[in-house]
Amino acid sequence: MLSKKNKQTTPIRDCHSIINTLDKLAKETRKINQANGWDVTKPEDWNDKYKIPTILALIHSEVSEALEDFRKDNRTHFAEEIADVMIRCLDLCAGQKIDIEKEILAKLEKNKLRGFRHGGKKV
Repeated sequence: MLSKKNKQTTPIRDCHSIINTLDKLAKETRKINQANGWDVTKPEDWNDKYKIPTILALIHSEVSEALEDFRKDNRTHFAEEIADVMIRCLDLCAGQKIDIEKEILAKLEKNKLRGFRHGGKKV
């Protein structure tokens, strides 16, 4: 077990280069998906009552596939499904013009202020 003295943490401000990579991956994901003929989202799709829910359902389907691979103890395919989750999320972010860097950093700051196991939940 690491002592507090030896414990290394990454300050949130030092995460910018990692998160900037997410923005680049989101743009690259969108470019690849468009080139492959996939119907990517656009900001105006927010007003379509089916488009965003459909994308969220597809993200959920990738999470479900990852769960099944976990249950089957298939680490290799599990990792691939987690990548699919990220790809779909990043594509959605790019299509909806979500500044994922700003949102992640803001959420991390918010989470720092939460108490230990906030909400009283078991898991």
